[in-house]
Amino acid sequence: MAIPPLRTGLADTYPNPSNAVFRTAIGAFYDYVKGLLGATGNAAEARNAFGIGPVISFRQLLVNATGAVNQRVYASGAATTGANQVTLDRWRVVVSGQSITFGAAAPDRVITCPAGGLEQIIEAGWIVGGVYTLSWTGTATATVNGAAIVSGAQTAALPANTAVTIRFTGGTVSLPQFELGTVATPFERRPPEIEIALAQRDYAKSYAMATAPGAVVTAGSDQGYGIVGGSLSMKVSLPVPMRVAPAVALWSNNGVAGQWVAFTTGGVAATYAAATTNITDRNFGVSLTPAAGEVFFTGQWAAATGF
Repeated sequence: MAIPPLRTGLADTYPNPSNAVFRTAIGAFYDYVKGLLGATGNAAEARNAFGIGPVISFRQLLVNATGAVNQRVYASGAATTGANQVTLDRWRVVVSGQSITFGAAAPDRVITCPAGGLEQIIEAGWIVGGVYTLSWTGTATATVNGAAIVSGAQTAALPANTAVTIRFTGGTVSLPQFELGTVATPFERRPPEIEIALAQRDYAKSYAMATAPGAVVTAGSDQGYGIVGGSLSMKVSLPVPMRVAPAVALWSNNGVAGQWVAFTTGGVAATYAAATTNITDRNFGVSLTPAAGEVFFTGQWAAATGF
């Protein structure tokens, strides 16, 4: 059934904008649109009733909220070796030696947080300022910038363009959501490729998603060519622009840190120290000095911003 243009239909019926019925109709339509866009608690029902499916509005400011992205291949229960060590993408364990535990990634992970806390920093550019709502399921307690908060409650007014730290402590957490406004809306589930791309603003690697950096593996390695008798160098493009220029670690295909492998045209291989050059938020260079006759080189890498 075709829906008549709103403005024309209401103007014909209620030409006087001060008409109380006109104002009531406009208010009802406004509430309806809010429901479709996820601004009320019954947004999912409103969308389903009209057959338009879920709407992704990017109101969710936490990255990897389900915990499904695990590029570092962090193992459940593994003790961290330093303070603020990132485990599942964008989630870091605050106290060195503590750990998180979790189950399967599909559809959603339930994460058990340590006594010292599991936290995520939301980058400053995503915060427009104002009151925000944090919601989650589980037994963990939470803070926003150090201030305690219960699920579904609101923060104090937060300043624009200022990073925000969300921390969960001493219990389980799943489906956490941090969003602008005073209403806890239904959990926003983004497609995996979008979630991975958001995570790659802070961590990316050449290895397959399920392969830990430093593994002995050739698949995914970057490859370059040079001139016989000269140094070998190449540019590696990052999958998405990163938050800032990252720190880059290199490995050879046989798992040796700081090295790449060079080959002669006859296929004879040797491993050499490799260096990164000209690192930006979009790409970086790799160079090494091979023996005479070696023209092909290859290796693995991982880039991290520290979030």
